[in-house]
This record gives sequence, structure tokens and C-alpha cells, in this order.
Amino acid sequence: RLLFLDGTIQSMSLSENVYHEALVHPAMFAHPAPKQVAILGGGEGATLREVLKHKTLERATMIELDAELVQISRKF
Repeated sequence: RLLFLDGTIQSMSLSENVYHEALVHPAMFAHPAPKQVAILGGGEGATLREVLKHKTLERATMIELDAELVQISRKF
């Protein structure tokens, strides 16, 4: 699967896990016990999925301005 936004690939299922792991985990491990996280963007949910793997997390808030992206992501 590929996700295009304005004609540009934003996510693809082949590399999406590797990309989001590399994006999220270094930042999460930089803090000794992260409890709250805010994700700006990330409407496809992969960043949130990786953040939720951290057991010390108590609250995650994801803010996505593109309502159409959120609706499309719910289907897939």
C-alpha cells in the first residue's frame, strides 16, 4: 500500500515500520520515563502505534489537521 498526499508518497507499507521506528524510539529513549507525548501530524497512525509500545506512557495526543487523511486512514 502507498499513501500519496498532493502527488508525493507519504507512506508505503514496505518501509513504513522501519521509518516510524527510527523516528519515534530514539526520542522516546532519550527520556528516562516518558509519560506524555504529543504527535503533530501522523494521520496514518504509524507514529502513534510506535509511541504506544512504550510502557511508561500514560497519555498520547495526536493532532492531525487533514480530516480527509484521517478518514482515509480509518479504512486501511
